[in-house]
Amino acid sequence: MYSAILATLGLAVPLAHGLTPLQTFYPPNLNDTAYITNTTLGTYGGVYQAPTREANTSAPYGSYDYCTMPHPRVQEYSLPEAVKNGSVKANIIYLEYLQRHQRRTPYNILPGGENQPYNCDDIFPYLYAGPAFNAETPMPVYAKTYTDLTNPFVDGYVNGTCQFPQLTIGGLLDGYDHGRDIWAVYGEKLGLLPNTPDSGKVWFRSTESPLTQQSAGGVLRGVWPTWPGALPLHQQTSAVDTVNEGFSCSAQGTVLSAIESTAEWEEHLTVTADLRSQLGSMLGATSSSWQNTFDHFSDNFQGRLCNGYQLPCDFSNPSNCVSMAQAEEVFRAGDWEWNYYWRTNPKVVEYIQLVEGLFIGEIISHFQAVIDGKTSTVYSHVFVHDGDIGPVLGALGINQLRWPAMGSNIAFEIWRTEGTNSGLFVRVLYCGQPIETVRGILDWLPLESLIAILKPYAPTDIVALCSA
Repeated sequence: MYSAILATLGLAVPLAHGLTPLQTFYPPNLNDTAYITNTTLGTYGGVYQAPTREANTSAPYGSYDYCTMPHPRVQEYSLPEAVKNGSVKANIIYLEYLQRHQRRTPYNILPGGENQPYNCDDIFPYLYAGPAFNAETPMPVYAKTYTDLTNPFVDGYVNGTCQFPQLTIGGLLDGYDHGRDIWAVYGEKLGLLPNTPDSGKVWFRSTESPLTQQSAGGVLRGVWPTWPGALPLHQQTSAVDTVNEGFSCSAQGTVLSAIESTAEWEEHLTVTADLRSQLGSMLGATSSSWQNTFDHFSDNFQGRLCNGYQLPCDFSNPSNCVSMAQAEEVFRAGDWEWNYYWRTNPKVVEYIQLVEGLFIGEIISHFQAVIDGKTSTVYSHVFVHDGDIGPVLGALGINQLRWPAMGSNIAFEIWRTEGTNSGLFVRVLYCGQPIETVRGILDWLPLESLIAILKPYAPTDIVALCSA
């Protein structure tokens, strides 16, 4: 009854441990390895399960929902406080929107074999090219994954009809919802987005990955549901892409090795030694790629739970399965690692520069073009990966960084104030709420101040840094 009353009033409904949805994003002791081993924390209010063929989970809006992260939604969207309370009059003039792709199958298949088949017959990954001039249109073809039992390498792999990774139907449906909500907020409510995407006011980009490209198709269909034409989705050449670690930079590996050699990193491996040993023995995952970080275990478990599957079992002993308590510790360890990589390690500035500095520089250049009045774009949307969202959040100084989950998004809203002292101000939303950072909540600050925050992470000579 209490939760129902709060919901009716539009107030946050407390979750497990008395947490509000927003609090689930910011565990206060995430940089302490005790966060990993404290079993009473569970998922710290996070949600890691979703049905196969539905867009949304049962999580209250605004919660850390790994499968379907929240995004700006008109029901909860609030104007910047300075605008809402009438202290300034302002209009939004530009939106820079970054997001991770929607949910998918895992990248990492268990070395000991997968005990469940993955079924992707309910989504068609289309694969075709078309001419830019008047010629025959191509046959629309899509990938249809199958298993040939005469293939000697199939034994111990995965029975089913999925690629690893690939967007799932739940991810595509979430993309439609994501796009519809973007339109409801930034199109209908704020009047920023054009009625059609051919106006010269929009710009879209993805990585070379089908995951980001297919997410773009779903989200943009949600934004413009009746648009009959095709849209350009800009991509850089994969070998020099400034996102998704596209360009070659030997210093990235050098710095990463140093990060993973610190006393803090070793401590987190020590306190999780029993867990890693248990999982390794059960699942045949004893190689260094599975044991040196929690990336692979987290990815495998997330990919299962977010698409309606169960946690894995020993391929040769179906009664020996991963428990939810073990999975929760894996997820807490994954959060700790992401916070360490992009927030608290002693080489964090250099690491962000090497991995994401060029992309951060591109974002700054977009902002500068708005300041200089040299752009007609009002809406830029970039579809990337967790490995891109994390460093940007680190550069912004987010208070605590949990793993940037499926559909995670950062919205940079630029507003122009009216009157004699008109100027450009910005607020930064992370998954629909003003981001909480070491510099305070970024709800309303001069655009130049945000640029000053980001500039230290955009190197002036990345070539020299990479070869150092």
